[in-house]
Amino acid sequence: MARFRCPPRKALRRVALIRTEGLASQKVRRSIMTPVTKQELWAYVEEQFGSDEALGIFYRGVNGEAYSLEDGESMNAQLGDRCPDMYSVFPDDTSAVTCTNYAVQVARKLKGRTQIFGFANDDNPTSRVAREEIHPGGHDFALVDGRYLVDPWIRLVACEMQQICFDLQEATDASLVRDIYGPRECWRRMEAAEATA
Repeated sequence: MARFRCPPRKALRRVALIRTEGLASQKVRRSIMTPVTKQELWAYVEEQFGSDEALGIFYRGVNGEAYSLEDGESMNAQLGDRCPDMYSVFPDDTSAVTCTNYAVQVARKLKGRTQIFGFANDDNPTSRVAREEIHPGGHDFALVDGRYLVDPWIRLVACEMQQICFDLQEATDASLVRDIYGPRECWRRMEAAEATA
């Protein structure tokens, strides 16, 4: 299977807008804070978690200084190896490269509806995450309403695929989830991560 290549942020933002425009009726826009139907949830997921900008990610310098995504990338392009060290973080200052932190962001926005699951690659060797070493050691993700696997990390950090919301009750999505995330019996509930949400 061909790997998804991370598009430039502007293109990614356009993809998210196109997808949500088709789903976002007036009803969806009014109820976006409490998405109920599959279409509302998918539109909400794209709007809230589909890009670095939506998640509020920014760069933090080693001395604590904050840089917007644009400023950080501009500095890196201009200064190259002389660019000061910086790392990407969420508004709560947690790392924006750690999969668990993406799941926590989902759980915070969809409080009471989200559980965080994960697995160690050694315990889930048939998952694509383990087979292709997409993430060393293992991977964590969010499960909303016991039905929708939501994983912004797979797009925004791993650049493995465009889709970030999977319906476990839909055959095509369920098959894709089994391939990427392995069998559900290999997943473990991450209650410590949930407690931080």
